[in-house]
Amino acid sequence: MCEEKSEAAILEKAEDHHPCPVKDQSKGSTRYAWIGAGQCGGRLVKSFYDLGYQNVLAVNTIDHDLDLLDLPQSQKFLIDNDQEKQTASDIEETSRVVKQHRQDILHLARQTFGTQVDRIMICFGAGGNTGSGSVFELIDVAKIYARFIGIKNPSKNVGVIMTLPTSDEAHSPQVARNAYIAGTRLCQMAAEGEISPLIIVDNKKVGKMHSGTTAQSFWSSINCTVASLFDTFNRLSSLSSPYTCFDPADYNNIMGSGGCLIMGAAKIDRLDDTLAISKAAEDSLQTTLFAGGEDLSTAKVAGCVVVGGYELMAHIKGLQDNIDYAFDILSEVTGRATVYRGIYEDDMDGLSVYTIMGGLDTPKARLKEMDIDLCPQPELVDSAQKRQDEILASAERFLAEQIDAHDGQVKTLSPDTKTILVSYSWPGNDLELADAIKHAYNVTEGSQIPPQALPFEIIFADIELYSESVLPILDKVKLRMVSKEYDGFLQSLS
Repeated sequence: MCEEKSEAAILEKAEDHHPCPVKDQSKGSTRYAWIGAGQCGGRLVKSFYDLGYQNVLAVNTIDHDLDLLDLPQSQKFLIDNDQEKQTASDIEETSRVVKQHRQDILHLARQTFGTQVDRIMICFGAGGNTGSGSVFELIDVAKIYARFIGIKNPSKNVGVIMTLPTSDEAHSPQVARNAYIAGTRLCQMAAEGEISPLIIVDNKKVGKMHSGTTAQSFWSSINCTVASLFDTFNRLSSLSSPYTCFDPADYNNIMGSGGCLIMGAAKIDRLDDTLAISKAAEDSLQTTLFAGGEDLSTAKVAGCVVVGGYELMAHIKGLQDNIDYAFDILSEVTGRATVYRGIYEDDMDGLSVYTIMGGLDTPKARLKEMDIDLCPQPELVDSAQKRQDEILASAERFLAEQIDAHDGQVKTLSPDTKTILVSYSWPGNDLELADAIKHAYNVTEGSQIPPQALPFEIIFADIELYSESVLPILDKVKLRMVSKEYDGFLQSLS
């Protein structure tokens, strides 16, 4: 209930004095809104903007990065952080700062996008502090906005495009740490259907495919390729065909299937090979710039679209059989996935194959590469299966880390604190638990950490997050906190 009231207050503000939303110029079946975080995210949404997707916002903590983007000034948002000189030292600090600006970002999204939006995508670079630190707050903002405009299931309509760092960038411990933390958490969210889809662009893989290019052409090529592939499937799904249509329902089923999503394209030069189309379909997924290592048999849904010139479609004998064979091969590769098909014709001379797969498992091996020993990462907690004693063991481990970091100053968890810890569902997993222990340790002056030292969002969380047995303890803690605040107020008057 508290969350609903908060959202209502934010959206009420968003209704005040808003100008007309921008006019989107895209031609696809799905109307998108794009939010780019940090330098990388800003560049990505600019590529979509250039293709006619006018519903974009660029969010950054550094004004210089925003100035370099050729976007309307009204579609840029500078996260003003004077105390930190417009930059944050780590992703945790960035997340805190962005959280303070949630209402302003949502207000600007409402002004810019209006209500004619079907799907919202967050774009960011996983190695940077701004992108990794803001992406989860921006996901929440996007879901609030989605609910406001009438989208019934925001989790199926709010997705993320995440870029992994290049090999050189990943040599930085901070960059690797940011990418691992953000990537691991987002992959779990995608697997659990909290976002859809998660698209991972692997700059390390792209660097190997396009070695020798200049830095400027490297980044612009990546961004344009991602945006163009995205636009291709959106446009194809809006077209009619005298053969077989890849229609809007097919496209949206793939985009809303959860998990990871990959796309690929290949052009066929030789049509005398009966296997050319099926080979192209497979190659388009192997040479894609998206993260490798996915098990294609884990795909829930897929789409394969063949586009050929009018003359080819009319005169090449056996072409339909070759196309059908390619579709059958893709069905085998994906196991039991539903494969949507499309056959179109245009005025080009050749034939192209476009492939898209959704609901894929996480590329764990690629993420593991960034889990370096310079910054050991806690295991993610599966809140549905984690036993209470394991949660408490994790809390004790994080507490020991704080003791080591503060020259052995020992502090222990009080019994009531332990009760709250094991009763809370930890929707943010071990990352949230680690932050809570760090906060409680830092604000506790004595040797025993009381429950009121835990972050407010845990103490005052919705009761649905707790078991009934802990509610009396929570009531006492809240009363104690309110009484303390009142006593302080009286002292200030005396």
